[in-house]
Amino acid sequence: MKISRILNKEIWSWLLITLGAIISAIGYVVFILPWDMVAGGVTGIGIIIKRLTGLPIVGLSSLLMTGIVFIIATKILGKKFGAKSIYATIVLNILIDLFSILDISINLSKNDILLASFYGGAVVGFGLGIIYFLGGSTGGADAMAQVLWKLKKIPIGRTLIVIDFLVLLIAAITFIPLRNIMYSLIFLYIEVKAIDMVLNGLRANQRIMIVTDYPEKMKKAIFSNLNRGLTIFKGVGGYTGIERFMLTSVLPKKRIPEIRRTIGRVDEKAFVIIQDVNQVYGKGFELLPGNIKNLKKK
Repeated sequence: MKISRILNKEIWSWLLITLGAIISAIGYVVFILPWDMVAGGVTGIGIIIKRLTGLPIVGLSSLLMTGIVFIIATKILGKKFGAKSIYATIVLNILIDLFSILDISINLSKNDILLASFYGGAVVGFGLGIIYFLGGSTGGADAMAQVLWKLKKIPIGRTLIVIDFLVLLIAAITFIPLRNIMYSLIFLYIEVKAIDMVLNGLRANQRIMIVTDYPEKMKKAIFSNLNRGLTIFKGVGGYTGIERFMLTSVLPKKRIPEIRRTIGRVDEKAFVIIQDVNQVYGKGFELLPGNIKNLKKK
């Protein structure tokens, strides 16, 4: 049964990555390419090549450049790097060219470029968000950013911003009017917000604080049912003067109902506080963006 569940979970993971790639490809072909807007990263370079050559090879050119970056990234980041990323990238770029050849479109006036930038950002960002949530990536820019983080500790966000800026600069110099560059920036902004919404909605964390008379029993129940770490504090009630224990932990929002049920089974009179947290760093979460060893003493 356990093997079957794991297989089903993996199958659903790959299917959802495929769905995310389909959604993103539709967003690019329907809303971005017809209006000569440029995406960031490697896909943006592919759009520039398509515009200069007149051939529907956004996906192919992006795939070739991404492949080179992935080869370098695999050597630096290890062989386990990105099976899902490679799959998502191949599927996305093949679909972009396929949908371009099929010439799928919707009835939007050429004056609706602002609307297209909003729709494009939302659709592409939603699809990419699904892929990122499931542990995949879709481009060489992401892999390049991770390589620079590994080698030089350059923040990933900073690298991606620089790459997107350079792509838009090249596009402005080669063929795209400044008007379209402005709408491309709107598209990129909406895209990032949509990705963030998907990731935060599915991966958002919350901090839970539990005041209970049964700390050891509560700790064992949470360890066994949720496999989460805890920190235990000893405190004194300001009004009662009674000494009690407080347990605190951070866990994904989707697991909050489960921990509430666990708490209720152990101590239905426990005092519980649940708070949203925006950023969590440390073991089991994100790495801190700095490297203390490289800090210079003043």
